[in-house]
Amino acid sequence: MDHLKAHFERAFAVAAQGYTLSEQTGIIEIQTKDRARLIAELRSQFRGLKPSGAILNLPLYPWKSLYTTNYDTLIEASYVRKGIPIAAYSSNFDFGVDRSADTVQLFKLHGTIDKDAVDGNQSRIILTENDYTLTHDFRKMLYDRLEGDLAGATLVIIGHSLADPDIRAVVDQAAKANQKIGAGSRIILLMYKRDEGLASLYEAKGLTVCFAGIDDFFAGLIGRISGTPTPIASTLDPLDFVPQLRPSTVDVAHAVASKPADVSAMYNGRPASYGDIAAGLTFRRNVADAICQEFDKPDIFVGTMLGPSGVGKTTAARQVLSSLIAKDYRAWEHKADQHLRVADWLRVSQRLRMQHEYGVLFIDEAHADLPQVNELIDKLSSDTPQHLKLVLVSSKHHWGPRVKTPAYFNAGREFSFNRVQDDEIDRLLTLIETNDPLRRLVEETFSGFNRVERRRRLVERCSADFFVCLKNIFSSDKLDDIILREYAGLNEASRDIYRFVAALESAGVRVHRQLVIRLLGISAEYVAAALVHLEDIIEEETQSEREGIYTWHGRHAVIMNIIARNKFYDTEKRFDLFSKIIDGISPTYDIEIRTLRELCNIETGLATILDKKDQNILLRKMMSIAPRERVPRHRLIRNLIELEQFDPAEAEIRLFEKDFGRSDGPIVRYKINLTAERALRSRGLMHEDRAAIITEAAEMAAAAVRRFRSNKAILTAYCEVGLAAARLTGSTNIFDRAIAEMKEAEEKIGDPDISRLIANLEAKMRIQAPAARPTEEVLDTEE
Repeated sequence: MDHLKAHFERAFAVAAQGYTLSEQTGIIEIQTKDRARLIAELRSQFRGLKPSGAILNLPLYPWKSLYTTNYDTLIEASYVRKGIPIAAYSSNFDFGVDRSADTVQLFKLHGTIDKDAVDGNQSRIILTENDYTLTHDFRKMLYDRLEGDLAGATLVIIGHSLADPDIRAVVDQAAKANQKIGAGSRIILLMYKRDEGLASLYEAKGLTVCFAGIDDFFAGLIGRISGTPTPIASTLDPLDFVPQLRPSTVDVAHAVASKPADVSAMYNGRPASYGDIAAGLTFRRNVADAICQEFDKPDIFVGTMLGPSGVGKTTAARQVLSSLIAKDYRAWEHKADQHLRVADWLRVSQRLRMQHEYGVLFIDEAHADLPQVNELIDKLSSDTPQHLKLVLVSSKHHWGPRVKTPAYFNAGREFSFNRVQDDEIDRLLTLIETNDPLRRLVEETFSGFNRVERRRRLVERCSADFFVCLKNIFSSDKLDDIILREYAGLNEASRDIYRFVAALESAGVRVHRQLVIRLLGISAEYVAAALVHLEDIIEEETQSEREGIYTWHGRHAVIMNIIARNKFYDTEKRFDLFSKIIDGISPTYDIEIRTLRELCNIETGLATILDKKDQNILLRKMMSIAPRERVPRHRLIRNLIELEQFDPAEAEIRLFEKDFGRSDGPIVRYKINLTAERALRSRGLMHEDRAAIITEAAEMAAAAVRRFRSNKAILTAYCEVGLAAARLTGSTNIFDRAIAEMKEAEEKIGDPDISRLIANLEAKMRIQAPAARPTEEVLDTEE
């Protein structure tokens, strides 16, 4: 610190004495109006730095996370040298970068030496007083994350002196967090410069203080270094060769052996576990047999199950995997809250090929990982036969309009999955009659009926579009009444948590323990008791023990939607709920970045708030928290165009291009839409000007089609421009060219959704649709 102040005094003739570093550099920036030179002088003091000594041992320990106030990149270099992945965060623009589950997170409270605003970067080196003001929100996010990390953990703060104001600021924040979260945490201050007086002040607050150097610290930890793991001799498990997949993957064979059946949980709405299936507690679904049969064909390696919530898709997919295990397949299920690691699954596929084995991977909610799914299918399709099969599950409204790779249509089969079929009802009835635990659960409902009458009642009950759970099928009451009576029977504290978690989950939020603690303000000690009271209603699962992330899930999406719909039925309540969720988001957690994306969901998220101006308020909040996230920015631009706020929409597009360097597919589409809307709706324009503007939109669309080949959303936008041009000029030339491009894509790809879009667009042309606005399905789903 002092040597930097002395250097700045020599370089800028601004006295170091009497000022802190931030004050001195703030004066320099104001007087010189030359931040670029100030940053250059700062960087000159960090040239040639390389990690040495004890800091090279930092990567040898499984830290929960790392925080630093240092500008240098010595920590990053230490991890790179060891070949261990590390992600450094120096601004809120860094949040949302995809990383693997085993990546160490480094939070740089004062920025990083190689990124600053003078470089055109979103990050800022926090040097001057003004820098502290401008980055207040970012640093608050990091301290909020520190509070979450501190729960049940030990925090070691290493510094030169307790008199250092930056060290004291960090220590004070940590001490406040420790008091807030209660027992179970410990803070140790390791300082190089001895100061018994200040040490006594911090020890009085419950902190431990010791004096030593960083080399002494790591010397004391030598005994904690994990030894090099002994390779497993002659292992055939492909995941032993790609261990980084284990945190994000369920090994189905292990799940069958280790997780016992739970008939009560399944009866009340949870998808059947692999243990339930192995114990014979499920009835066979036709779609499971159909997918298994397709996988017998050498050129088919993708089976996609599409249907609404509540029809039993997850259970049916698990039946597929259970059947394939019986055929000596290796089987895995991807955890929905984790990043899909394409490169690692390709390594698994290669390992299977080497071992002359076959494997299957189940990806639930596959639309959420569609870019990765497309990449995986593309890479797998280059090998024949494919040794890794994919079982995908989604809903039609999420899956159909999205852009899939052409390889998907060549190598995959889709299966629509709705109500329970007649022959499935017979299997269900047989299951109930032959399984004692299930028979006891439904005995009261069926007592006295013979098989024919039981079947008649099951047919009537199963004629609904959803199955949800056996409890619903075998009850004479509506599912809503069953669930709401159960809710009413809970104590008040449990009801509060249940309704809030239900509202979060139904809105697309990835609920986890720290988020619930943060939003509801409950103490960490109360969590265990709350889960006991909500047993069989809300389940906690470990996503990342190292990061302390434990996800919460209700039994079934349909059940959670019932609670949310009845407890947050008012639009104003929903707006307040979403606002509270967004304000409480910590983008330092990848799972909460996924929440921001899911809140933009076209079915359950912000779309349930009908006023687009209110939506825009919430979208701007999202963008302020995580400006790197593209989907909220896409949604805002779309809303502004629909509200005919063309200038703000154009400004947002320019900012997007500045931040990301170029337009992506949705932004290109919105530029086309914006130009077309200006032609149709801008006031006071002459007809010839409108015709010129729509011609410009057509040229933009034609260029976009060349750049984004076979992208059905771009093609649809091109056709919509053609419709607008026909309306303005009477000529169908633009539409004819656009629809020809779309038909070429239809023939090339084979996507049935393109065929449907062509039919709709040609029908619009025949009746000369009065508006040239792209269909909601296409607008909402390209992201």
